[in-house]
Amino acid sequence: MNRLASFFSYMMHPIFMPLLSVYLLFQLPSYINFRLSPAYFNAIYICVSFNLIVVPLSLSLYLKRSGHIQSLKMEHVEERVIPYGITAFFYLMTYFLFMQIKFPDLYLSIFLAATFAVFILFILALFKQKVSAHLTGIGGICGLLIVTNQALEINTILILMIFILLAGILGASRLKLNAHTASQVFWGFLIGLFTQLLVLL
Repeated sequence: MNRLASFFSYMMHPIFMPLLSVYLLFQLPSYINFRLSPAYFNAIYICVSFNLIVVPLSLSLYLKRSGHIQSLKMEHVEERVIPYGITAFFYLMTYFLFMQIKFPDLYLSIFLAATFAVFILFILALFKQKVSAHLTGIGGICGLLIVTNQALEINTILILMIFILLAGILGASRLKLNAHTASQVFWGFLIGLFTQLLVLL
């Protein structure tokens, strides 16, 4: 059972959520996407993959090798401060880059909300408060689907239901692995969800 929980934790790791979020946005049958070229999509995928997956992962590996963190799982909240700070910086840098290349306004707002969520995780870690980054990531995707449903009037209910189910499986997996308490899972999901819902205000 622990192996299955570990599998879900790795497959739905928060480091992959920005790329998955962008992919979902670009797959929507919206007027926004019809104005964008395949080359533009590919450039965004490459930018997100490098800035928000390759660089943070490489720096985390360096931190582990240099002894700043004991494990990439970062089980102790103190270990999360530097990686979260680095990730928040690269989210912010990517946001400003997206502004320069005229990322669609709605998508830019969604990305800014995700950046805000990462900064909240960083601030909580500074104050030694641990919440589930896994659930923050998938909560953000659930929020994204609600936002696009409302803002673009696109029916995303079915895929939203799928991601809510996945969030439940992921939350159960984190609890099974004793990686988090129930409250840490709950608050992680809410941070991801409600930062996205701010886009609708």
